[in-house]
Amino acid sequence: MKNSIIEVIKDLKKVKRGHICYFYNNEITYINNVVSFIVTGIRNGNHILLVENDRNILLINKQLEKVLSKKEWTFLHVINNYDFYYFNKNFNPHTIVNHFLENIEPFLKKGASICTWGLIEWGEDKEIHQCIEEYEKEVDKITNEKGIISVCAYNAGRTPQSLKELLIKCHGVTLTDDEAVKLR
Repeated sequence: MKNSIIEVIKDLKKVKRGHICYFYNNEITYINNVVSFIVTGIRNGNHILLVENDRNILLINKQLEKVLSKKEWTFLHVINNYDFYYFNKNFNPHTIVNHFLENIEPFLKKGASICTWGLIEWGEDKEIHQCIEEYEKEVDKITNEKGIISVCAYNAGRTPQSLKELLIKCHGVTLTDDEAVKLR
C-alpha cells in the first residue's frame, strides 16, 4: 500500500486537511507506510508529530537514518504513544485532546504545517471503546478546523469489529495494508 498512502496524502493536501484511520495487519507494511508518510511529509515541508511505541520507533528510525538528512530530522517530533495517550495514567479523551493541541499549536502559531501519525494501543479494557470514539470525534473536528492531516493507526487483529465501525464514522478515509477507501 506504500503508493496508496502517498496518493491519499496528495489528495488530502489539495484540501489541506484529512483524518485517516489505518487498520493494519502486517507490521512490516505498517512500518514501511509510517516511513513513507514521514519522508513524504517532511519533503513537502511539513513537521511530523509521530506518536508511536518504542519498539516501532526503533524500526522506523533505522529506516529513516538511510534517507533523511540532518536538517530533515529536525522536522520529526516523536512521542511515546503510552506517554501520550495515558498522560494522566488513563485514556481520558479530553486530556488527550488537550495534550494533542498543546503539541501542535506551537507549529501552527509559527505558520508551520504539521501532519500527525498516532498508533493507538490499549490493554484489555473493554470500556475504552467509548473513550476512543470520543477522542477520535474531537480529533476529526481539530483536523478540519486547523488544516491538519492526521493518521490514527490501529492493529486490525486487536480492534473488534464494533470499534472498527465506530472509528470508520470518525474518519474521512480508511486505509488497510491493501487499499484506501475515501468516506467523505
